[in-house]
Amino acid sequence: MTDEKAAAAEDARDVRLLAVTTRDGKVVQEHFGHARHFHIVEIDEHGYRYRETRTSVPLCQGELPQEAPHSYERFKPVLELLADCEALVTAQIGPGAAAQLLASGLRVFEGRGLVTDILNEIVDGRLLDQHEG
Repeated sequence: MTDEKAAAAEDARDVRLLAVTTRDGKVVQEHFGHARHFHIVEIDEHGYRYRETRTSVPLCQGELPQEAPHSYERFKPVLELLADCEALVTAQIGPGAAAQLLASGLRVFEGRGLVTDILNEIVDGRLLDQHEG
């Protein structure tokens, strides 16, 4: 393997994916349960960059069933959609939904504001490098 290929392989391992709930790609203003679009962002030691937008049916569309409104089966499509992501940034999320995401290994950041400001705070604060223990 050439030095260039080895460096590229090393860079690929260091990239982490983060999902952001946003309607316009500029402001984090979307409640997780109402989100139709998840903007996927690559984060590494150099900063972040937009990768793609993934689309889903909002989890809170219509009435939640009385039995197990936050069941794994209800969340499975979104969990699969975000399976390669390490964390989610959303304006608001309920405790049942947050518990489902956390149980699947997805970290949850709640906040409102400009996407760039929130991503800079995550990158600069090295929040993805902090582990609960």
